[in-house]
Amino acid sequence: MISDIAQREHELGGKTLLVIGLGAIGSRLARLAKAFDMRVIGVKRDPATGGDAADEVHGLGELKALLPQADFVLLTCPLTRETEKLIDAGALSCMKPSAFLVNVARGGCVDEGALIDGLKAGKIAGAALDVTATEPLPPASPLWDFGNVLVTPHTAGETQKYEDNVLDILVENLGRLARGETRLVNEIV
Repeated sequence: MISDIAQREHELGGKTLLVIGLGAIGSRLARLAKAFDMRVIGVKRDPATGGDAADEVHGLGELKALLPQADFVLLTCPLTRETEKLIDAGALSCMKPSAFLVNVARGGCVDEGALIDGLKAGKIAGAALDVTATEPLPPASPLWDFGNVLVTPHTAGETQKYEDNVLDILVENLGRLARGETRLVNEIV
């Protein structure tokens, strides 16, 4: 038992999760967070659609105003022109020093140099990275040296049914194209 209360872990209940990208993965994680009594704020390209899993949903343009509220910032968005280096020095400076960054999206969504600088300066409490700008993360990367950074080898989505799920999406999209439809499942616009 840890007698120093300050050394104990925090509980998730009452914390705020900011999910950037409320697609299938982000929405699923938002629902799981709600099961732990977390407040969930979602950010998505079109906040008028599909935000049922979050307590509130905002557009990407409001991100910097939302970051100070978050105890955990979770990236589940696609890598686009709008999301490239979305988490940069400016975004990190908006986060609480007690906040954690979790990236299961794409490595390019985070400015790794800014993240390294932010971690050194104590701008955030830590990070969990399933993706990095260069994969695998080079052995010389300073990210390996932080005790408050968890790096996994881009395997967050690698489940036993991964291939089945991908094939189901492929078959669905082929059917849509054969019917002359233009909207595809998991389409990045």
